[in-house]
Amino acid sequence: MDNYDILICGPIFTDLIFSGVPRMPEPGEEVFSQGFDITCGGSTYITSVAMARLGMKVGVLAPLGEDFLSKFIQEQLRQEGLSTEHVYHAGRSFRQVTAAINCGGDRAFVTYQDSLDHEGYIAYLLDTLDRMETSMLVINARREYEPVIRKARDQGVTIVLDIGWDDEWIYSTELKELLRLGDWFTPNLSEALAISGQDRPEEALKMLCNLVRTPVIKLGPAGAMFRAEDGIRYVPVTSVQDPVDTTGAGDNFLAGLLTGVLKGWELTDAIRLGNYCGAQSVQGIGGNAVSPTWEQVLSSFK
Repeated sequence: MDNYDILICGPIFTDLIFSGVPRMPEPGEEVFSQGFDITCGGSTYITSVAMARLGMKVGVLAPLGEDFLSKFIQEQLRQEGLSTEHVYHAGRSFRQVTAAINCGGDRAFVTYQDSLDHEGYIAYLLDTLDRMETSMLVINARREYEPVIRKARDQGVTIVLDIGWDDEWIYSTELKELLRLGDWFTPNLSEALAISGQDRPEEALKMLCNLVRTPVIKLGPAGAMFRAEDGIRYVPVTSVQDPVDTTGAGDNFLAGLLTGVLKGWELTDAIRLGNYCGAQSVQGIGGNAVSPTWEQVLSSFK
């Protein structure tokens, strides 16, 4: 039976990244960017690569197809030293592509994704849990993944829940109930406020602590916050002058945090590693262009 430090499931996208865009174009208008790259993205890919560079053994359970974009993704995974043995093969074209536009330190996205056989993918994930051993599972907090989450919990696997913004889902009672099945949850501040229905970060964190064992709220350039035994703690991050591209900063943060947790670090130190990885990542174009290696962590992380 294959053994991994962590399993990460969910889609992987081909990213078309436009950086240094002077302003967002109006309808019918063309604006030239200062930089461009084609890479792979989405939280599954970025977190997997970032953790692999930090020395973790990562099992990638992404759905991929037979199209040239899927083949490009598999090749990129292999170049990062990640096995493609456990990806779910859709058996047909399964294109997943995002155009990311970086403008004024923020970013906007246009995304397309072919339809996925969710029943087949869920069945594959359930079967995979019987064939692979792991300490952690990173999975999206969506209703279709609930059977996978429950089975992993029954097997003693630590559940790390991820979420993407969905105007209807993020405010739903059903999401809150699903979060109760998780061990770790790292929303950004906007997500935390929306889910909790609170106006202040501190109140949002208190509410999330009633749902998830260990929520950590990402505060962007301000770092992150969590609740310790003696109250709420803030873990600052070293500021980055003139960030190049903020795509994937939160996913790099998660990679650093989970690496620290898997290594048995105190939570404050694990969050500091997450902050470090997130800050490093914004200094290059794309989610993993400058994701740090473990050697870099040893030499420069304080």
